Amino acid sequence: MTCHVRPGINPALTARAWHSVDDLEWLDEPTHRTEDNMGKTVGIEGWTIVHQTRQKHYDDRFYGQFLGTREGRNSVAEWIVGRQYDGKSMEDGFRDGEWAYSTRFQGPWATDNADAALKKYVEMSHDTFVWDRIFEQRTGEAIDKHWAGTGSAIADVPRMSAGWQRSNPGHLAPQGSHTIYLPFYEAKYYLLHFLRSTQLSAMAHLTQGVTLDRHQAVELVTKATGSVRFEYGYNTYWFVAEAS
Repeated sequence: MTCHVRPGINPALTARAWHSVDDLEWLDEPTHRTEDNMGKTVGIEGWTIVHQTRQKHYDDRFYGQFLGTREGRNSVAEWIVGRQYDGKSMEDGFRDGEWAYSTRFQGPWATDNADAALKKYVEMSHDTFVWDRIFEQRTGEAIDKHWAGTGSAIADVPRMSAGWQRSNPGHLAPQGSHTIYLPFYEAKYYLLHFLRSTQLSAMAHLTQGVTLDRHQAVELVTKATGSVRFEYGYNTYWFVAEAS
C-alpha cells in the first residue's frame, strides 16, 4: 500500500510517497552519536568513511567503529569495517588516522563487497555496544547515499522521480511506492533505498537471465544519467525525469 506522508515527520520528506507512515517514522528516529568524519579519508591506503558511530558505554569508556570504501583493482569498490580504539572521548577513536583493527572486502563484485561489509559491520556493533534496532537500516541508508553520488557529473541535472511496483501481482494486493520529483541525486538515493528495502522479495522470485540481478540493478542506477526502467525479480523499478 502506498501512503503519502503527513507533514511534520521530517521536513525533508514531507509529501513524498512511501509504503506507510510507520516505516517513515522508523527511518526518522535518532541513532547513535557520530563524529563529523563522514566523507573524510583515513589511513595511508585512503579509505573514505561512509558511516561511523561512537558512544560512551556504562564503564565510562568510548567505543566505536567505521565503515569505509575505496576504489580497488579494476575500478571495483573495496570496503573496510574498522574497529576504532577504545578511549576516553568521542575524538580519540583514531590515532594518527589509524584504528585498532579491521576486516576488508576485496572481491570481484562491488555490491557483494558492500553487502558483506554491512553484515560484518552489524556484527561488530554488538562488540562496540552501539547496536540498536535501526542500526542496519541506518547503515544501509549511508551506503545508498554514497552510491547515489558516485556516478559521473551531469550538467543541467533534471529533477527525477523514483519508484517501484510489483510487476505481476496476480492474486496479491498491488504493492509499490514512488517519490515526487526531486533533485537528481536525491531521487537516485531513494531508488537505491527502494532496491534495498524490497531486495528479499525481489530475490525470492529472481530467474537467472530473465531480469537483472542485484549487481546489475545497483550498477544501472548508480551509473544512470537520465531516465531508466528495469525489472528485478517480480518488481519493476523506474527513475524518470520531470517533463520540461
